[in-house]
Amino acid sequence: MTALQLTIKTGSNETPTSYASRLAARNCVSARVLAQDFLFSFQSVVDGEHDEIRRLADLGGVAAEPLIEHAVVKTDSGFSLRGQQLTKPTIRRARVVGCPFCLASDIRGSDLPPAIAVHGRSEWNVASIRSCRQHRASLVTLADALTPGNLHDFTRNVAPTVTDIAKLEDRAVMREPSGLETYLLDRLDGHANHPFLDRLPFYVAAWTTEIVGAVVEFGKKVKLDELTEDQRHCAGDAGFRFMRDGAAGLERCMSELKRNHTYKGPTSSDGPQAVYGKLYMTFAQGLHGPDYDPVREVMRTHILENFALGPDDEVFGKPVEQRRLHSIRTAAKSYQMHQKRLRKLVLAECGVEDQADKADRDILFDAALAERIFLREASLLTLKEVENYLNAPRPLASSLSDAGLIRRHAVGEGTTDRYLKSELDQLISSMYAKAVAVAVPGPEMCSVSEAAKRTNCTTVEVVRLIRDGGLDRVQHVHGKTSGILDLLVDVEEVRLRTRLPELDGLLPLDAARLLRTNQDVVKKLIKLGELQTITQKHPIKRNPINIVQTEEIKRFQRQYVSLFSLARERDIGLPKLKRQLAEIGIQPAFRDELGATFYRRSDVE
Repeated sequence: MTALQLTIKTGSNETPTSYASRLAARNCVSARVLAQDFLFSFQSVVDGEHDEIRRLADLGGVAAEPLIEHAVVKTDSGFSLRGQQLTKPTIRRARVVGCPFCLASDIRGSDLPPAIAVHGRSEWNVASIRSCRQHRASLVTLADALTPGNLHDFTRNVAPTVTDIAKLEDRAVMREPSGLETYLLDRLDGHANHPFLDRLPFYVAAWTTEIVGAVVEFGKKVKLDELTEDQRHCAGDAGFRFMRDGAAGLERCMSELKRNHTYKGPTSSDGPQAVYGKLYMTFAQGLHGPDYDPVREVMRTHILENFALGPDDEVFGKPVEQRRLHSIRTAAKSYQMHQKRLRKLVLAECGVEDQADKADRDILFDAALAERIFLREASLLTLKEVENYLNAPRPLASSLSDAGLIRRHAVGEGTTDRYLKSELDQLISSMYAKAVAVAVPGPEMCSVSEAAKRTNCTTVEVVRLIRDGGLDRVQHVHGKTSGILDLLVDVEEVRLRTRLPELDGLLPLDAARLLRTNQDVVKKLIKLGELQTITQKHPIKRNPINIVQTEEIKRFQRQYVSLFSLARERDIGLPKLKRQLAEIGIQPAFRDELGATFYRRSDVE
């Protein structure tokens, strides 16, 4: 496309729509009329379509790439600016803002009329950016409540206001950009310094930070829609003070909100909605979609770790699958015990003496610990009883305990540890989950202990494999399901699953082949310290063996050469070559009898 006679240059960070509008005004028409006259789609330019932007650039006689870089691109999921994801609520469309000092600079640097001299910057389209980093000033409104027909025609929209640039400068508030604005501008420039926020889509990072800051600055009952732009600027700064530290910062904010929460009364038990207010409700009801799930997951984890919630409760619409904490109140209800008696028991046995001055609702303790305390008399076994219960002889039962596959529980000073029946049942249930009942097992099947013996692994390893579903073939004979040793496994599958990593080097015999010598020579070189070894376990036998790493072989070959290899390289007999070397004063590298002769390469090359 041939360039127009009246053209303009592109400005710093200028959007394609701004350039199209200015180019059209330079030629005394609107942006849409210019597009119609030269048969390109202004809406496609607005949508960031590269081909149409290139046609626009050709028409203006400018490079297309800077315009493409700063285009707001319409995508299937919303919009994208400089590779960062945005949504319709997070970009400015019907309202045009800008920095009056940037606009004044545009006017001073151009001989064009003010409305054509000024241009729109791409970052001004981001709703969460409300300040100019260059001039330390707030952005001001240049046009508002635009009708659909006037959208995106930057020059025509700002023309009435830029004629009095001094008035616009007076309206601006001199201030530092908020922490959020600085982060967003850096991210648009390609910088990534905050891992948690950087992993979130751009608009999620911005909106999450503003919500956190709004609650911190204006209270948990804040009405987000009623905040002014200046208040949102403050919210962004306050929120970023927490969110710059990622998940830990968000949890710190939630901890402060919970610590400062005022309960309705001495017996009230407020949940997350009451404690966190708008912070919780916004993510529970207002912000849908998987993009916000990482934030919800951090909040959900923190809530579950700080509230006595159980299977009857929900957090962000998800049921609480397992109770983590009890309060005196919830435990009393669950176990049908009097709160006063329960409180004494918990303070004595749960290690929460530092919470003695707290109300019953505020004393939190591990739910599993509570379960152990209240059911221990009926459900605890000694190690000897565990042997019969699991059909596991004492060495195996003790090994399972040491490996953490069954947990020992202290029940009081001066008594031996006990084991919970429920946890033992869970272990057996998980091991029999994939077991197939057979009448007659195949010859390849054997007991857990026999498989461990034949594969040089431990019985605990086989048990762990079965429990974790790591074996495909697990059987038991019809009617025999009394415990661990009734299970049958495929010994070859166990051997495959328990095989250790391959050796990270060579055995002396293999090293000898590389060095073109024999195993005895290699062993003597190792004994002399000329070849370094490391000790590793054999992948199958599991016995410790010394190996020579490949890099060590290469080092030796770079430093030494055998008489045999040297003779082959020079096509000369060994005695003759050895005599010739001796005549010129070159002696073997090692005086000890190795069974082979080596020379330093530096001597013979």
